[in-house]
Amino acid sequence: MSTDNRLTRELDCVLHLLDRQVVDVEGLMVCKVDDVELVENPDGELVVTGLLAGPAALVPRFGGGLGRRTLAYWHRLGSEQADRTRPYRIALDDVERLESAVELRVQRDGALVRQQPQRGGLRRRRLNELLQMTVYGDHGAELGGVLDVRLAPAGDTEAGEPVAVTGMIVGKGRPGSLLGYDRGPDQGPLLVNRAVRFLHRHSGLVGIDDVAEIDWESDRITLRRRDLDELRPVGQ
Repeated sequence: MSTDNRLTRELDCVLHLLDRQVVDVEGLMVCKVDDVELVENPDGELVVTGLLAGPAALVPRFGGGLGRRTLAYWHRLGSEQADRTRPYRIALDDVERLESAVELRVQRDGALVRQQPQRGGLRRRRLNELLQMTVYGDHGAELGGVLDVRLAPAGDTEAGEPVAVTGMIVGKGRPGSLLGYDRGPDQGPLLVNRAVRFLHRHSGLVGIDDVAEIDWESDRITLRRRDLDELRPVGQ
């Protein structure tokens, strides 16, 4: 078995986790990662707590009015099911490792459960909410949208330990449009690499400590600075 487990080191959530196949401890297919569950701690720290799957997780990724209308239509198709708009969830504690697939430490029967209604003081968020946001500098100028979210272990690097948001990749385009070519000048076919990197030459990285405010209601992120850091590939 490979020892390269991405959950033990820095990773980019869209590039390395979103849309990955999930398999159980016996290698049987479970689902695909359609969104990622985040919890906002009282101090503002955002921590990954689970993986989300199913139409209720996938449809909102369409964005804007289309996503809302499609989700409402999905709900009407099964209006007798009160939990229809709640996605299925896999607790991060059940994830053993992340390589080309998400590998669980449990069997698939019972691994997927409906996400429970929000209770208590902690605020539950989704990766997709961040990916729909626009980022502004402290002078009010728009710097772009959130293309990806950088994660890193928040403590012990064993799988199942907290994984926290440490930064955001910001630029023009859609989430996933970098296709991993931000990772280095030698990544992928030469011409495609150069074209993608040129189109995203104004993309950059902002650390979570430089985020002054995340306004979840207006889909707006305000920074404590005017510009972005150079886009540093993960692991460097």
